[in-house]
Amino acid sequence: MIPFRRLAAGTLATVLLALPLVAMLFMTGCRKEEKLLVDTNLSPDTRLTSAPAPYDQTNYRVNIHWAGSDPDGFVAGYYFAWDDTLPGVGANPSAWTFTDSTHRLFKAQIDTAGETRRHTFFVRAIDNEGALDPSPARVRFDAWTVQPVVDSLIRENGPEDPAGDNYNPGYKDTVLMSTPCVFLWDGHDPDGEGASVEFSYRLDSDPFSEWSNATTATEEDVASGTHFFYVKAKDETGSENFPENAKFVMNYDPDSDIIEPSEPSGTLTVADRDTIWFRWDAHDPEEVEGLEGGVIEIWITLDVGFQKRFVYDGPPYTGEWYFTSNTYPSDEHYTSSLNNPTGGNKVHEFAIYAKDVENRFETTSTLISDREIYEFWYNFSPVSAITYPAEGDTVPPDFTVTWEGTDTDGEIVHYMFSLDPVINTWLITEDNFKEYEGVAIGEHTFKVRAWDNAECWEVGYQEVSFTVSDSK
Repeated sequence: MIPFRRLAAGTLATVLLALPLVAMLFMTGCRKEEKLLVDTNLSPDTRLTSAPAPYDQTNYRVNIHWAGSDPDGFVAGYYFAWDDTLPGVGANPSAWTFTDSTHRLFKAQIDTAGETRRHTFFVRAIDNEGALDPSPARVRFDAWTVQPVVDSLIRENGPEDPAGDNYNPGYKDTVLMSTPCVFLWDGHDPDGEGASVEFSYRLDSDPFSEWSNATTATEEDVASGTHFFYVKAKDETGSENFPENAKFVMNYDPDSDIIEPSEPSGTLTVADRDTIWFRWDAHDPEEVEGLEGGVIEIWITLDVGFQKRFVYDGPPYTGEWYFTSNTYPSDEHYTSSLNNPTGGNKVHEFAIYAKDVENRFETTSTLISDREIYEFWYNFSPVSAITYPAEGDTVPPDFTVTWEGTDTDGEIVHYMFSLDPVINTWLITEDNFKEYEGVAIGEHTFKVRAWDNAECWEVGYQEVSFTVSDSK
């Protein structure tokens, strides 16, 4: 039996504990029930399944594969972005692109110089409840490309155009004044797998044109002179090749021809104190074609230091001049030619240059069919002959060597001779003999060479070998 006192105490404790609960129920009985919102969705996870190795070098056309998983749902798609230097990557949604695919062929950009460029690729999954992977998968690598190529840059109907009338590879490309210049080219990207290539062009130092797919351009009103037409290519990475160029000359060179002397260049020898006449004719192809043009000047030269200019005001562009050898200022020919080339053992060069109204000089040529340079010799060389001893003779220790000389267009001034010639043993004399005494017994050689009044040496030497003996 439980004592009353203990029962009363327990009952009182129970009542005291129940009172707060009753009060709380009373206080909340008139308020709406509130639910506690708790997000229990787990974020998806993303991984790269196929991509360049970190910091590897790969072609700019790169295939990247990825995959994702969601522990409490499913992956609805992916967002990808390029380069951690892009504004907003990870924060700005505009930096990301959505896809429901798990792979894509990307074309990474390259520096215009064609050097490798580092890229970072990011991808992250989004699940069916809109949750994003908070830590995107990423990889860094270096992309490279082979620069595009410009093929077959030619001027239409120029010497390198196989379809043109003037096909002649390697020949100078000259264009008649006032003629439009049409240029053709093609190009390709060696590693672009058929990707398109854009082109840009310019003439000389003009600005390059806008990029386009055009493979032809026309240049009009090109000034006289030498020009370069440039074309460069750009591939889909933005890489540009070093411009190719085509060189051409606007305005045909004027042309002149030496019509006298008629002998081939280099075969004519002019006698001492004689005169050589040069006569020429010239024309300008533009004038012949009925266009504006014409020769305004003819320049002539002889060797070094002599120049003379002839001025023309219209055709015919003909003229003549002459030169005389070894004359003096008082001589008529010297006064007329203002030049007196010496003979000597050297060739002289006469050249003629035509200049047209565009102030362009012709390019000289030694071809017989197009001759503007003529080489000739002045003064026939003297010759000598040893008269004693004869080849193979035997002579005493005291003997006299004799010789003679002739010069067809002047006179012999002196001779150079030596017995058993060595360095510094040559002697000069105006005589045609030399007496020797006490010459050593044995084999000997004597040489002689003539020199004429035009300062021309005999070509080579005359020599004789003989024996000195003291036998009676």
